[in-house]
Amino acid sequence: SSGINAEWPLRPGGFLSSKSWVPYILALGLDLFSLKTLQKFEHPTDRQTVELTRRKTSLLFYLFRSPCYNEITEQRLMSVVKYLNNIPVVSLLTDGVAEYLPEWQKIYYYVWGP
Repeated sequence: SSGINAEWPLRPGGFLSSKSWVPYILALGLDLFSLKTLQKFEHPTDRQTVELTRRKTSLLFYLFRSPCYNEITEQRLMSVVKYLNNIPVVSLLTDGVAEYLPEWQKIYYYVWGP
């Protein structure tokens, strides 16, 4: 497993701009390459299996990173939240989500961004 994480030191440099797709795609590509490398093990150890699951899950967070969030995810997510607001019981939960979603994205970007 010594070669698996060779590309990880390059990954933070992928988020130099919140508006450019190039760093976003570069970072996503490195994560996909890393995931593909880890999947090559025929009989992964428990530790490798946990890492594989973690990396697969972390790919979902790319939907909440700029510029993808700003240009694609935000509008679709808010449409779903607005639709769910029409359902009486569910609206109790979605009201808070709609109100705080922009702040959560800013915090996420601040913590995980450039």
